Amino acid sequence: MADLSKAEQDTLSFDPKAFDPPKWATTGFHRYQGSAKSPVDTAPAAGDDDHDDADDAEGDAEGLPDLGIETTATGVVKFTTAELEKLLSTATGLKESGNKHFTAKPQRLEAARGAYLSALDSLSDCQRAEEPAARFEELDDAAAAALQADEERRAVEQRVRDCTKAVWGNLGAVYLALEQYKESADACTKALQFDAHYVKVLQRRATANEKLGSWSSLTTAQDDYTLLLTLLPKSSAQRPAIQRTLASLPARITTQQEKEKDEMLGKLKELGNGILGRFGLSTDMFNMEQQSGGGFSLNFRN
Repeated sequence: MADLSKAEQDTLSFDPKAFDPPKWATTGFHRYQGSAKSPVDTAPAAGDDDHDDADDAEGDAEGLPDLGIETTATGVVKFTTAELEKLLSTATGLKESGNKHFTAKPQRLEAARGAYLSALDSLSDCQRAEEPAARFEELDDAAAAALQADEERRAVEQRVRDCTKAVWGNLGAVYLALEQYKESADACTKALQFDAHYVKVLQRRATANEKLGSWSSLTTAQDDYTLLLTLLPKSSAQRPAIQRTLASLPARITTQQEKEKDEMLGKLKELGNGILGRFGLSTDMFNMEQQSGGGFSLNFRN
């Protein structure tokens, strides 16, 4: 640039930072509030760094546009009551479709599974909120309307929870019919989180865990069958079968516990031989004695 005048040099030089986009445009996601178009996703491309640094987030907050999305303190999207009702209606329709597939002759189990999973995707996570304190004072019109709206929302959220519980329970039945016992037990556990005394689902989980046959699953089945006896009426036709199963479970649990313990010790022995073999030794040269605290001690054999 020695042959150019200072004015020409100033014209050709530029600051690349002047062309950087605003901070809010470089975030992973943004929406234009009030736009009739679909939301715009600007997720970083594969390989880009995804930064969650709290200090950076705090510094960039002022440059972010208003997204127009209400969220809870944990970042979960909070739907309006009308939106919840619409989602619930969609999920209920999918649940009924799954029921038809499950009860068809022959059963359409894969179609039922897909319908139930789609229903769960449509349901919002409505945690049970604390009941409002009783109010005896006279309310003005605005306060009365707000109270009524809150009661209506609570009713819708309860229906969402009831639907979610039923779908998880039905999904547990599908997995049980597909002989996918681990998935069945997991689905039943999800349903029981909403109602620990959900009798049909307790029966399904107990059956699935009994089929799995591991030490832990048999123990869980024993607990579920024991609880079922306290929930079923004395006249229930299922009680004799449950009592017979409970009578057989302790021996099965002990046998499986010993089997899994032997398998664990076998793996430890194999690992030990791999290490000791480098020094011309093996675990057969040691005595392994279980200690009162549950551990083991190794001593050379005489």
